[in-house]
Amino acid sequence: MGESSQHMKLVRSLVDWVAKEYFDGEPGHILVDSPEGLLSGRPPPLGGFVPDVYAQRLGPKTVIVGEAKTPRDLESRHTQAQLIAFLGHCTQVPGSVLVLAVPWPVTRFARSLLGAIQRHLGLPGVRTIVLDKLEG
Repeated sequence: MGESSQHMKLVRSLVDWVAKEYFDGEPGHILVDSPEGLLSGRPPPLGGFVPDVYAQRLGPKTVIVGEAKTPRDLESRHTQAQLIAFLGHCTQVPGSVLVLAVPWPVTRFARSLLGAIQRHLGLPGVRTIVLDKLEG
């Protein structure tokens, strides 16, 4: 299934943010699930789902799992299952973070969804970030 141009823009924003925040602007260590095989390879499956972005930083050790969602995708059961799997993976490595890139009109919903899933699973300590100010 082909990705929408909106989804591809969100993935690019996610890669740019992760590169800036964790790798001094260098995206070479970031694995991206994209049709072009962007950057250095495809992320590993986590709980049966492949995230859009995956990276590991050694000092301090951090795993970054990133997912981009359009407003339509955000409300699906598939997305909820992905987020559950990705949050579960983040519990395995202290200091991990789940980053969600969504268009700015749905950032509040995305934060609420992540919070509800974390409360349901009993994982309030997993760090989550919803990127805001992204075009919708």
